[in-house]
Amino acid sequence: MILTLTVAAASVVGIGITGFYPGIIVLLLLTLIPIASNFYTKKNVGKSNIKQRNYFITIITINLLVIIVVLWMTFVILVDRVFGKIL
Repeated sequence: MILTLTVAAASVVGIGITGFYPGIIVLLLLTLIPIASNFYTKKNVGKSNIKQRNYFITIITINLLVIIVVLWMTFVILVDRVFGKIL
């Protein structure tokens, strides 16, 4: 809880210093994909094992791609907005 509040405060300070970056909206929208896949997985629990395996492989692939995109966008935002102001 303390870590979450610290990160939220640092985010507000960072936005105040560097300005709002539109890429943050994309990052926020990307967080909806794992949440939706969780509900989708719960919905398909009663299906056969073959269908469940296909769904899970697809969901795992999508979630891994989301993780890669979020890490990449975080790095780009950090270098572009934060290090651009410091250096």
